[in-house]
Amino acid sequence: MESAGQHGDGTADSVTSTDSVVDRIQEAEGVVERSLAGLRELDGLPVSEHVARFDAVHDALTDALNRADELLSGPSSSGS
Repeated sequence: MESAGQHGDGTADSVTSTDSVVDRIQEAEGVVERSLAGLRELDGLPVSEHVARFDAVHDALTDALNRADELLSGPSSSGS
């Protein structure tokens, strides 16, 4: 007997999994957009603050790329 919302073919599980992936992709896109917005604000900042802004954007984009890699390949076996 199948439980409510689940099909014998596992469709409900794959839909939930797909929704999770879509949510993670949208979250990563938001991170990238906010990072790029930080670069667009450089004109209003003193030059002495540019390096810190570049570093913050670099870190955020690196994290987004790492998350994208995880989505494509699955979590690493090291647990990180």
